[in-house]
Amino acid sequence: MRYTYYPGCTLYTTARSLNDCALKVAERIGFELAEMPAWTCCGAIYNTNSDDLAASVGPVRNLARASQLGDKLVTLCAACYNVLKRTNTALNDPEKQDVAKRLLDYVEEPFERPIEVIHYLEVLRDDIGWDQIRGKVTRPLSGLKVASYYGCLMVRPPKVLQFDNPTNPMCLDDLMAAIGAEPVQFDFKTKCCGGYLVVSQHDVAVKCSRRIIDNAADYNADVLVTTCPLCHYNLDALQRDMKAEDPDFQPIPVLYFTQLLGLATGLRKRELALDYNKIDPRPVLKKVGNVS
Repeated sequence: MRYTYYPGCTLYTTARSLNDCALKVAERIGFELAEMPAWTCCGAIYNTNSDDLAASVGPVRNLARASQLGDKLVTLCAACYNVLKRTNTALNDPEKQDVAKRLLDYVEEPFERPIEVIHYLEVLRDDIGWDQIRGKVTRPLSGLKVASYYGCLMVRPPKVLQFDNPTNPMCLDDLMAAIGAEPVQFDFKTKCCGGYLVVSQHDVAVKCSRRIIDNAADYNADVLVTTCPLCHYNLDALQRDMKAEDPDFQPIPVLYFTQLLGLATGLRKRELALDYNKIDPRPVLKKVGNVS
């Protein structure tokens, strides 16, 4: 199976480990991500201002170009997924066709066919299936307790995204179970980490992220996993601030789900890019054997 793939900006910079592991794991599991040419930034935040069409130009242009390549567009970053899927829904809204025409005329790209925006996790769940993924596991993550963190952007707004149960999503949990880990059902799996407030109100982002880390710790999680680069930054890097404020705070490693999936399917240490993690996960990952 071959899918048109939109990586987005962050996956070439601070979230390279998310992208690199995803591409290598896809090969091992049996599908291909073909990066679309000439993609541009999606804007990272979905624009809800009806009189500001400029912010919609980026995602509309990407969707039009993707429609020239196939009927599905796979993305991995939670923010890109949210923006592209909501924009795609708006373009197909019968009540917004005048706006859609203005945007498509402006980008000067033909929209050749209807396109479906899907997340990498949906490919694993709906197209590949958990049984096939189990069959590709060479290093089961037995004994590793994992808290799956979805955050805001994977599940909201639920009527548009329709990714999973918006209050208790299970896709990541089911994936962790398929690769041999023990999913930890914790209460804050869809609570906000603070998002972009880390820039303007740093202390608020620290407090929001601390609630999530503490809740995962309450359920004895060894690690958290996510698919959102911004959530990963807040939950991982801000633990230094938490420790500075509270000497008794116990850090928990935060990984991209593709890193654990890569570990379970046999990627080597250098391919997992664990050096990018602020909280070193290697001591905890010794539970499942030597990461070599």
